[in-house]
Amino acid sequence: MARFEEIQMTLAESAKKYLEIYNMQVFIEQFTLDRENKFSLTLPDMGQPFPVSATVSFFYDAFQTGVTLYEEDLSDSDDNDVDTSIELEFTVRLPIMEGYPDIEALLDEIEEEYPDAEPYLSIRETFGGEKPFKEHEIIYNYDIGAEDVTDKELFDEIFEELKGILELAHKRTKDYTDLSWYGEE
Repeated sequence: MARFEEIQMTLAESAKKYLEIYNMQVFIEQFTLDRENKFSLTLPDMGQPFPVSATVSFFYDAFQTGVTLYEEDLSDSDDNDVDTSIELEFTVRLPIMEGYPDIEALLDEIEEEYPDAEPYLSIRETFGGEKPFKEHEIIYNYDIGAEDVTDKELFDEIFEELKGILELAHKRTKDYTDLSWYGEE
């Protein structure tokens, strides 16, 4: 089984081929020592504030870490039916705008274009200030088996797909973003 850091670097290498990583974080839970890796990504050459962005994260529990440390001590005869797979969670953040386009139509288009992703829409409404606003996120997951956690070709395909989803979201929201953020300029 691959170590947390090996998976993290394999993901980073694949992500950098297609997207720009602007933040990378590792969270360690102090009591259990469970770890989570989170990359924040956007399209290449996109300036701040990023109209569309994504986070990709995976969770590695203390048991998985222990297995990677002692795996050489385990013989083939030992009971090794331990689930050492990981789940990659993708969150695509859409821009906050006025006069939103049909977000459900965008979700349908993503589902049609990228059927393996099986995305769903999360909407968070915030009240305060002059008027309430909504934050929209498109979320999907991939389960990666232990034998594939360092498969560079698989991760290349996954990040190429994420780039396509971000480009599609940007294309469908760009005019609304320009009008909401910059007015009639």
